[in-house]
Amino acid sequence: MNIQNQGSVELSGNPVSRANEDEAIQYQKRLSVIILNQIERKRTKQKSTIIQSSKHDAFEDSRVTRVYFERYRVLEQGRLWVICATLILVVLEYEVSFLHQLNDTYDDEIKILLYLIMILSIVTIIMTFIAYLAELEFKKRSLSIPKASNIFQTNLIFLLSLETIILLPCPTPFTTEYKVFFTQRYTNQIRFYFINEILTFIMLFRSLLILNIAFKFQDFYSNRVNRLCRIYSVDFGPHFIFKVAIREHPYQTLCGLFCIGLFIFSYQLEISERSLLRTQKEVLSYNFNNSFWVCMITIFTVGYGDIYPSTDLGRFSMTLGLFYGVALTSLFTAILYADLQPFSQERRSITLLDKANLKISIKQFAQKAMLNLFKLQSYLYRQKNIKNNPAIKERVSKIKNVSRKSENLRRIYRTIDTEDLITIAERRFKEMSHFFSEYYYMLEQMQSQQEVLEDLDTPRIHSIQKSHTVTSASREIRSKDDQYFEELIDSQSLNQQLMQFNDEE
Repeated sequence: MNIQNQGSVELSGNPVSRANEDEAIQYQKRLSVIILNQIERKRTKQKSTIIQSSKHDAFEDSRVTRVYFERYRVLEQGRLWVICATLILVVLEYEVSFLHQLNDTYDDEIKILLYLIMILSIVTIIMTFIAYLAELEFKKRSLSIPKASNIFQTNLIFLLSLETIILLPCPTPFTTEYKVFFTQRYTNQIRFYFINEILTFIMLFRSLLILNIAFKFQDFYSNRVNRLCRIYSVDFGPHFIFKVAIREHPYQTLCGLFCIGLFIFSYQLEISERSLLRTQKEVLSYNFNNSFWVCMITIFTVGYGDIYPSTDLGRFSMTLGLFYGVALTSLFTAILYADLQPFSQERRSITLLDKANLKISIKQFAQKAMLNLFKLQSYLYRQKNIKNNPAIKERVSKIKNVSRKSENLRRIYRTIDTEDLITIAERRFKEMSHFFSEYYYMLEQMQSQQEVLEDLDTPRIHSIQKSHTVTSASREIRSKDDQYFEELIDSQSLNQQLMQFNDEE
């Protein structure tokens, strides 16, 4: 029995080893499940990171990007016409409501206009959001930004927020009866604004969006220009578009800026000052020319002071117009100065003309100097006593003055150069390179001569060194004659008749 039990134990193995094998099998199963899950997760996982998306599609498809670009421009064109229509309706609504504020003649028509303005404003905001999404998709297709990025990861979100803030205020039919009261300056009378008037005041800033969209329909705003900007790492945005417009069409751009600014600030001043006119006589006698005149002289930074705004809102509008006018005037001055700068050929013609004029002046001074010398010679020939003669001193001083002026003209003539700055720099660099090459050639010649001299003088130098070593060795070895004469000198030093032998070198 014991033998059979032992055999059965040996066949079945150690219980501890069987437990370890079971754990190993279970561990391998869990590991295989984890690996399979990771592989499946990698398959199903979307590549949504910016780094992964930038590794694919290194080149853009120009046909696809052109389609997306034209879609974006169509949306911008539609947005432009909607904004223009909204501004026309809001001006019409304000004029009708102001002229008939004391009666209820056109209340229904005014409400219809207000509903249209509100609906068009909502449509404009929706179209703005769609247009920015189209621009985002265009930038993705043109590889200007990674494909996995959204609008919040780009600078488009700032422009979208700014335009949305400008588009939000608009007069509505629900705010027609609400008023904002204030005290008039100098008279302390109670005046008021309608809420719709203030909203119309703010809504006029949409005119700047018209100018911004109009820049996008120029010749330089295209898909090819965007591709070039991407190559040179330039942001293809409103700032770049404005700079190119100023450079390509400076006076047309300035005219557009002036017209937009004149419309915005003159009509804002009109809305601000009309709050003081609430009677039938004042309404009928009011003239728009006053606001137009004040706005024009403010934008041009003249400001005569004959007419000025008396309300706080009007002064705020003219303050904005003043800053706008300062920027516009400085921009006009810079453009005019750059336009009056001569080109290289014109500058060369001007310098040649200056040289010709200086040549004529030098000839005239030389003629004067020769004439004075001739007069001095003839005067000295007639006069015998020339010492302390004031006429001679005056003539000599004239000659010195003429020679000094002619020398100054010669210096000015030498300083005038017909070359432009780039040509002068190229010529000077060529001269410097030629100068350094000559010195380098001289150093090479000196080095080669030194090597030749060393080769020629080497045997002589060796012989001189050898003779020097021989003489030094011979000096160290004293001959028997020298020793004899030294002993003789020491023994017979008292005898002055003996000849002394000394080494003299």
